[in-house]
This record gives sequence, structure tokens and C-alpha cells, in this order.
Amino acid sequence: MPRTRRQSWELLAGRFGYRLRPEGGAGVDTIATLASASLRGLVLIALSTPEVAAQRFPARPFGAAQPADWSAAALGAASIASAFLEPDPAIEWDPERIAAVAGLLQALRLPTPTG
Repeated sequence: MPRTRRQSWELLAGRFGYRLRPEGGAGVDTIATLASASLRGLVLIALSTPEVAAQRFPARPFGAAQPADWSAAALGAASIASAFLEPDPAIEWDPERIAAVAGLLQALRLPTPTG
């Protein structure tokens, strides 16, 4: 597994307050490999069936209070992550941490096209 993909999952999991499940037996490399395979498969399917990329599914990953529309790619990644990750009890969600995560999400956001 390319180092950067593994590092990305480690970084995001830690930032969002998750850790590997102790009983899971799989490492971050496994998560990254499964997520990559899922996303590549969806890209290949979308080449011949473009509507796959536009499909949305109502879901509540991670026990969200309200369902939201998720793409197949996002739902696949969330499902894989929830199989191997759990909330880290050592993480305290204080205002500073919430602001830091909000800033990270803002930095990851694609710019809105103009025109």
C-alpha cells in the first residue's frame, strides 16, 4: 500500500477522534487497501454505467441522528472505516478540537466553481 494512502487514513482517523478497534486485527494498511479497491471498482463501473456516480442512498453511518444522502463511494468508505475503527475514548471534544476539525474540513473542501 502506498505510504501516503495509509498516512491519509491515519491522519483523518486521528483527527476525527477514531482509533483502530483492538479486536479487529487489521491495520490501517488493510483499511486503505479495501477503501481503494472499493473506489476503483466504483470508478470502473461508472465508466459503463455513469448513473452509478450520481446515485445517492439515505444512510446514517456512525449512528447519525438523521439520515442523509450518501454517494456509493462515501458510503463504501464509511462502511469500511466503521468496520475497523471506533471512537477513541482518550479524545476530548472540547471547543478547540471542534474548531480544529472544522478547519481541517474547510481546508479539504473543493472550491466552488465560479461563473
